[in-house]
This record gives sequence, structure tokens and C-alpha cells, in this order.
Amino acid sequence: MTLVLSIVAPIFILIGLGALTAKLELLKAQTGEALTQFVFLVAVPALMFRTIATADFGDAHPLLLWTSYFAGVVPSFALGMVIGRRLAGADRRGAVIAGVSASFSNLIFVGIPVAERAFGREGLDALALIISIHLPVMMIVSTLLLERAAVADARSGVTQGPVPAPSVQRTLAQVGRNLSRNALVYGLVGGALWRLTGLPLTGPVAEVLKLLGGTAGPIALFAVGFSLPRYPIRGALRAPVAITALALLVQPLVVLAVGSLLLPPLWLAVAVVAAASPTGVNAYLFATYFRTGEGLSASVIVVSTVVAAVTLTGWIAFMTGA
Repeated sequence: MTLVLSIVAPIFILIGLGALTAKLELLKAQTGEALTQFVFLVAVPALMFRTIATADFGDAHPLLLWTSYFAGVVPSFALGMVIGRRLAGADRRGAVIAGVSASFSNLIFVGIPVAERAFGREGLDALALIISIHLPVMMIVSTLLLERAAVADARSGVTQGPVPAPSVQRTLAQVGRNLSRNALVYGLVGGALWRLTGLPLTGPVAEVLKLLGGTAGPIALFAVGFSLPRYPIRGALRAPVAITALALLVQPLVVLAVGSLLLPPLWLAVAVVAAASPTGVNAYLFATYFRTGEGLSASVIVVSTVVAAVTLTGWIAFMTGA
């Protein structure tokens, strides 16, 4: 357990320092946005490029990893929608936001530093495979469900005004445009293309990528903490706590059950810990874009990040046998 605490404690201390810095206004409010942009546009793409280009995936098949991970996402999403309707009294769009909040783990800002510290380079290799499809799959499914819910709310009189019918073609085009401007995608694709060349990644370029990638974890964690004061907890806590339980306990438990049948030990540990990461900011971005569930998603982000200090410690200890 001492070893696990040595892995987890610095992670949440950095998050706490970021939150304290923002609360005391030691840095300008724009600093958090700048740090987030640096992580998304520079540090993580460099890290993903280097990881994919030089990874050793062994004999394990990525499809089994993806199957195991999303086996946990599906029930968490569905149960989150039920909780959104019954506990939070949300409309259909708000229920989808609750589902997103229960299943959209923060793999970039929390998952990467946790996997790297807990499982080393091999763990980061496995996490990179999950990240490679996590964002597009979650964006496509969440957008389609939100559009469908918006139509249902309009028909039942919950919302006013015309709402376009959900369209798979329009959603794919929209997600494609968003991904085409996402630096993370460039990092993943660039690393895959370099890997196909068979050339070694050495010299000054490799060193620059290593230095930039090394900043991703610490800055991402500080940025997470710095952003937390922006998401005040609003209203009753029953629904946020229940959704947090889905995100931090139910989702990784399902991944563990399915992955135990399909994955080698290291990939299983990475998949479980990734699924146990707190809710990412994308849940709030979806809520603000569709103008529903903002308070619920913001509360889940804060509650899950705080509670993850305990639950992540437990999951890492369990998966590593520490």
C-alpha cells in the first residue's frame, strides 16, 4: 500500500495545488485555459506520437482491449441516464448528459499520468490504444443520443421550436470535422505512420518529443485542479454521488469482469484503472453545447475527481497486488 500511495499521492497533490492556486488567485484565470491548450495541442500529441511510434504491443489484440473497456462504458452510460431521469429529474437530453458523465472518463488529464506512474511505459502503450478510439466513439454515440433526445423533448413539449431529426451522416461529418482539427489525432496518426516506416525514432527529434511528452502528466494534473473552481457543485448531491459511483466503481468493475476473460494482466490492469478515472470535462462541454444538464455534469466532475483520490488508490492496489 505504501508503494501505491507513492504513486497516487503526487497525482492528487498536484491536482490540489492547482485548485488552491486558482482559489487564491495566485495566477490569472486565463492561465488554466492556456495550460489546458498546451496539454491538448503540444504535450499530449507529442507523447502519443512517441508512444505509438515506439510501442511494443506484444501478442495481445487491440480489439480485445477495446471490447473489455467499452463493456464497462455501455452499462454505466445506460444506468447514468436512468439516474438522470429518476434522481435528477432531468429531461431526455439531461439524462443523456448524466450518461456521458457516468462513462466519459478523463483519460488524458488523469489517465495518462496514472498509467505512466503505476504501470510504466508498457502501461502507457496500452492506454494509448484505448485513447485512439475513445474520443471518436464517445463523441459519435453521445451526439447521436443527444440529438435523438432533443427531438423527443421537442415532441413532448419539454422544449420549444423546431429541432432537426437525428442524422448519422450529419453527426459523422460533424465529428469528423472536429477530429480533423484535434491535435491529439495528429499525434496518434503521425505516430502510426512513423511506425509503418519501420524507422527508429532517435536523435534530436526523439529527445524533443520525450521532453515535451514528459510535461504532459504534471501540467495536465495541475490544469485539472486549476479548473475545478470553475465547476461549482449545484443543487442536491444524490444524483452526482450516484453517477460518481457508476463512474468510479461500477464501470471499472465491469471492465474487470470482462477483461479477466480476454486480456493479459498488464492490459487488464490498465483498462480497469483507466475506467476508474474521474469524469472528464467533455461531459460539461456536451452539456453547455446542448444547453442542458450543466449543473449536474459540473457537480459530477468535482465530486468524482475528489472521490477518485480514494477509489483510484484502491483500484491500483487491487490490480497491482500491493
